[in-house]
Amino acid sequence: MLKHTGKIFAGMMLAALSVLPAAAQENLNIGISVKSIFGLPLVIANEEGFFKEEGLNVTLEYFAGGPPATAALMGGSLQFLNAAFENNVKATQKGQPLITIMNIQSDFAGAIIMLKDVAEKFGGKPKVSDLKGLRVGTLARGGFADVSARFLISDAGLTPETDVEMIPIRGASRQLTAGEAGEIDAAMVTEPWSVIAVEGHDKWVYVTNLTLGEGPDQFHDMGYVTLQTSREYLKENPETAKKVVRAVVRAQKFIADPANLDRVSEIANKEYDEPGVDVMKISVERQAKTYVPFMKPEMVQKTMDLLLPNGLIEEPAPAFKDLVDQSFAPLWDAYNQ
Repeated sequence: MLKHTGKIFAGMMLAALSVLPAAAQENLNIGISVKSIFGLPLVIANEEGFFKEEGLNVTLEYFAGGPPATAALMGGSLQFLNAAFENNVKATQKGQPLITIMNIQSDFAGAIIMLKDVAEKFGGKPKVSDLKGLRVGTLARGGFADVSARFLISDAGLTPETDVEMIPIRGASRQLTAGEAGEIDAAMVTEPWSVIAVEGHDKWVYVTNLTLGEGPDQFHDMGYVTLQTSREYLKENPETAKKVVRAVVRAQKFIADPANLDRVSEIANKEYDEPGVDVMKISVERQAKTYVPFMKPEMVQKTMDLLLPNGLIEEPAPAFKDLVDQSFAPLWDAYNQ
């Protein structure tokens, strides 16, 4: 009788356990400052289930630039933000309690492109100095693409304010539309839009392609885009931050593995307006090794060198320790393991 009762009790316990809800997932909102492939590691972490394996239910939200995204982060509607490191540097100098917990992409993946019919006038591959007198589309004034375009134009011996007509256009896809409508002659675009324009549309040519290592060293290994959060949130939720970092580092490793190129390209194609998997594969392959988690002190000075000539920041630069929480470095090391 006791054995029989014990079996009944055990059966009831198993039945009860089978209907218990799965462990609750923590809901997070993570912002991406603009719709650009620099947010690919976050997209992969979500699509491949890396966040869920850490117990996180993540919603990704795109913004129209760093300032509105930072406002959302500081206001509490976002818990983390994927944005250019210069956004963190400027915010910190203004006294905003923003902190970077990992690198997302080390190199600026962008290019200056020119319409084919305009480029033909130069009798070969156009140079940045050939932009003199032309209309050049950028993104928001003072944003990273705009600042980078001005730096490249100045580096070529031109004065952006007088030698070139800089035209801000919100949205990289709109830049391509504006060019093909005859409203601009060239544009500073980020990936994947440079590949979409040149290899996809076949109506543009490269002037300088930073993604391929062209242009000044300024744009390489610079801590282009980082994962940022508020100091208050990090203090109250350190374990959540560690979970996010672990998931994103896994995604960076996944992207870097050539065996995953087709899968990553399919996800990227779906996320970035479906220009075609073959087109996206070109963009992903060029950038795969630039999605790394490591932050270095010299990245601060590279960022300052971009911002200072444009009057967007003043010396002295914030200290590396005031910009980057290095306690996450052991988690970054998982990329090489």
